[in-house]
Order: sequence, then structure tokens, then C-alpha cells
Amino acid sequence: MENIIISDEAYKCDDGVPILLLAGPGTGKTYQLAKRIQYLTAEKSATADEITVITFTTEAAKGMRQKLEERGGNEYIDPAQRPKSILTMHALGHKILSEHFDLVGLKEDFVVVEDNKIRKPLMRDAAILLKYTEKDGDQALKDRTYATLKPSEESRKIVKKYEEILRVCNSIDHDDQISLACKILRDNEHLRQKYSKNSKYLLIDEYQDINQGQFELIDLLSRDHREGLFVVGDDDQSIYSFRGGSPTFIRNFRKHFGENSIIIQMQTSRRCPTNVLECASCIVAQFDSARVPKGNYKYPKNNLGKVVLHDCPSDDREAEIIATIIKSTLEEEIGNDSEPKKHFILVPNKNYVSKIEDILKKWRIAFNSNFEDKGKGLSNFVLIKGWISNNDSNFLTRQCIELMIESGAVGIPSSRSRTEENIKNRIKGLTEIVSLWDVVISSKETLFSALKEKSKFSDVLKNILDKFEELSIVYERDNVPDFLSKVANYTKPWSSLSKFFQEIYHLSKSQIQTTPAGAPNVRVLTMQSSKGLQATHIYIIGLEEDIIPRKDSIGDVLSEEARLLFVGMTRAQEELHLFKSRKRTSSSTYRPIPHDLKVSRFLNYLPTDKYEKQFHPVQSKIKKVKMELIK
Repeated sequence: MENIIISDEAYKCDDGVPILLLAGPGTGKTYQLAKRIQYLTAEKSATADEITVITFTTEAAKGMRQKLEERGGNEYIDPAQRPKSILTMHALGHKILSEHFDLVGLKEDFVVVEDNKIRKPLMRDAAILLKYTEKDGDQALKDRTYATLKPSEESRKIVKKYEEILRVCNSIDHDDQISLACKILRDNEHLRQKYSKNSKYLLIDEYQDINQGQFELIDLLSRDHREGLFVVGDDDQSIYSFRGGSPTFIRNFRKHFGENSIIIQMQTSRRCPTNVLECASCIVAQFDSARVPKGNYKYPKNNLGKVVLHDCPSDDREAEIIATIIKSTLEEEIGNDSEPKKHFILVPNKNYVSKIEDILKKWRIAFNSNFEDKGKGLSNFVLIKGWISNNDSNFLTRQCIELMIESGAVGIPSSRSRTEENIKNRIKGLTEIVSLWDVVISSKETLFSALKEKSKFSDVLKNILDKFEELSIVYERDNVPDFLSKVANYTKPWSSLSKFFQEIYHLSKSQIQTTPAGAPNVRVLTMQSSKGLQATHIYIIGLEEDIIPRKDSIGDVLSEEARLLFVGMTRAQEELHLFKSRKRTSSSTYRPIPHDLKVSRFLNYLPTDKYEKQFHPVQSKIKKVKMELIK
């Protein structure tokens, strides 16, 4: 991509052509978007009805509104001029559907199905109804989620049947909010023009995360006013391929919207220290050859930052070193009025968490973790109660049946079955269950009434019906022990007594309200979930071959893993600690012990003058920090 303009005041650009703003980490993309809105209302006399702002998350939309409403702030806009539409892409699609539901065969009270706990079984049902396999159903769901341009014939047929099931239930799913909105605009030119008029100035955040369906919606909305299109993104931070997101939309911006489109790079990083961003940039530049070339960043704060590569003998020692650094920082803050440091420990997945959590607990370091097993057994009781109150709901009925299947309560092998006989019996049982949808579709009966009707001819369905009736009877008797016992027997909410107590513990702990001042400043999370966040200290573990990057990663997969590491590294505001362990336990790697691990190829491209190495021997020489009990 050539002819990139370098400017930190992109919001003022007014050449009457589409604009792509390349905003790397810490360059102030939110500020640019807010100032663009302010510029349009003040300098271009844009009205509140002519501006549409699309954010990636609901929280981001809320934050943008707050910026515009903050009286005295740099981005403040008078209430009468503030855009009425600041929302996510899916919220915009839902808005279009809500206003024109009848055009796609929906009723006004249509329901959005977002939980994969029901989407996956429904897609599987659609596949089996058409004599395809469960794997075919999984692939169809993947194609739908990714908005795959050219899905297989099997996927298209399965998705069509899946949509038929949804529509007979007056429902859509998360992805329908985009695809059906596009269909309405494609098929009704007067409506496309109406919404295009309301998007004369279309501003889009996190453009690197859009998928094909979202791109089509952007294209339809901006078709009449390309000159009002202003998108912000960074292809180096595109990490959502599992949702269909792709950096190709940034890289093909001129191809999509014209060669005269303007591309501007924000060059000044106000958040990232020099060494952190330079190290991260070297890695992503080496492993993502298709990236948009970036000019050199500027660092006005003259903050070099600290990057340390720790070579550890084991994951036990790794955890100890992390705890040592955190504990030392916390002790320095005692009696200090400055804002407490924040620490993010970023892990490849949940298998790498236990050692970290154990040492933090041992050292009395308060922390939050996205990986604490809070359990989900109690939700089974809520689901069954919901069905008893509303057995006309096809989805509640289907979810309850799924619980019974997976628990083994109705004699159908679970999805974890591997033997040929069990798989055969599973398909046989599922075929009888999915046949209920034929009744629902043809006669508009509920799934439960279809179950009652067809149970006369099927032992499998009769078994399921008996379970439902038993649950209803014990509930109506107001017999708590019997109800709890029945639900536990038919849905197996906990694999052991310890799992039950663990869930109760987490439930009781969640009832304790923690004030912001008392909230832990240490968090354990993945690199993906850290996107959009920042902390003074970042610790990244698992920087070994076949872990980061994962085994056999090549091509686009390897490029995305490099971008994911880039995102994790650039969360650091002061210090970045990278951890390579020479040995790890089998609980995390699933490999025989002992197993020598090789350093991640990503680390071979760190600029030697931007980081320091620390080799940690087998025997700990770290002076133990005295632990102080936290009351």
C-alpha cells in the first residue's frame, strides 16, 4: 500500500474521499474519532441525523458517548448536535430489522439467539435432518460465523434448514442481525437510501475486525456518500479470525473504495514505551509479510520502558519470578499516594493458569482470573424451571433435551463418544429427536407437543417425555429435595461433590461487593481478552515453540499468532516481561516429562538493543520476599 500520509490530526482531513486512519497502539484512535465528530458538526454543519458511528463493543459505544457529553472536555459536543446513532454493527443491524421485520418473514416480537449452547445443537439438528453428519453441522456453523464467501454445498443446505428452524420459532441468531439487515437494504432501494442518508458521515472503529457480512453492510450504507466514510484500524491488531475478522479489509481499502482514497498513519504513540512497541513491531513485521508498511513511530514522553526476556528452568520457577516482581512492586506502593500499578499475566490458555494462581494465593496476592472454574451446574436448575414455566418455548425444550442427552439420562451416547457402536447409537437417537422439527415446521406445533405426539411410537422419545413429566410433577408438589434430586439425576450438573462446593463457593464470593479502591490490580487473562486494555506491567508466558506459536502454525495462522503477540506486548505502559521456560509440566503441554522446550521463533527477532535477558538457574537465588497476611 503506497502513498500513506503521516499525520496526527487526521480528523481534520477533508478531501471529499474515503479515509482510512491507521492507528497503532497508543496513538489515540478514540480521540481521533471523537474529534472527527466534533469537526463534522462544527466545520461541516453535519446534523445529528447524518452521522453514524460504529464501534466494536457496546462498552466502546458507551465510552464514546461519555466523551461527547463531558462538559469542558476536548471532545464535548452540544446535545442537539450529538449523533443519535453511536452503536455496534450488530446493534445497527438489529435496529434495521426491528423497523422492517416483516420484510424478512419475522414477527414484531422476534427473538435473537446468541448462545452457542442452543445454536450448535440447532445446526447439528439441521445437518442430521438432511442426512449429513454432526461434523458437517459444526462446519456449517463455522462457515456462518466466519461469513465464509464460498461455503460448500452441504453447508449452504444445512444453514438454510437451520434458518428454517429459527424462523418457525420467530427467531434469528447473532449473525442474522447483519445478514438480514443487508438483505433488507439490498432488496429495498428506498430503504437503503434512507439509512444511507442517516449515514452520510459513516465513522467506523476497529475496522481490522470486520468480516465479510459486516463489510457488505458498510458498503450498502456508504454507497451514496463515499466521501463521508472514515474508518479507523490497525491491521497489526487483527486477531479475530475465529469470528471471520480479517486484516484484508484494511489492506484492500483502496481496492474497495477507490484509488483516490486517503490513507493516514498516526505516528505518535503516547501510551506505549519505545522499547515495547519497537520489539512488538519487529516481530509482527517479520511474520506478517502482507501487513501495511508503517513509518517509524514517535514517542513524545521519552519513555523507553523496560523489556525483559526471562529464561526459566521450569514453570514453577516462572510463577515464582512473576510473583516476586509483583510482590516487590506492591510493597513499594505502601504509603505511596501514587496510583497503584496494574499487572496483567497473559497466558496461552487455561492449562497454563494453575501454577500462576497457586503462587499468587500462596503469597497472599489478590488477583482476578478469567479462568476460575465458577461452574455452571446451577444453571441447569434455572433452565428446567424456565421450561416448566414456559414449555411452549421450543428452545428451552431443546436445551433441556440436550442436557439429558449429554448426561446419559436418556440412553443416547454423549458427543464425547468415540467407539463405533456408541456413535451409531447416538446418530440413531438423535435422528428420532430431530424428526420433531419436521412436525414443528409442517404444522407449527411446539416442540414439546410434537414430543408428546411422537413419543407413542418411539422408546427414545417416550423416555425423554417421562423425564419431563416427572420434573413437572415434583415441581408442582413443591418438593424441594425431590426436585433437586431429579434435576441432578437427569442433567448431571456436577461431576463430583467438590465441583458442587466449588460452584457454591464462587457464587457466595460473587455476592461480596468490592469497591473500586479494593479491587485487585493483578489479573490473569489471555492475550485476546487483553485487547483494548492496558497495564503498567505485562507478563507473557508460554513463549516456546509449539505453544506460542502453536504447533504446525504456517501461513495466515502464523501471521495472526504474531499479531496476537503484538497485541499482548503493546498492552504494557511501563514494563514488559516475556517468559520462556525450559521445561513445563504435562498438565499444560500434554507431553511426557521431562521435555525440553525450544525458544519461540518469535523471540529471535527482538531487536538486541531494546531488551535485556535474564537467565534463571535451576536453584532459586531469588531472595524470598516476606509475605504479609492480607486481612
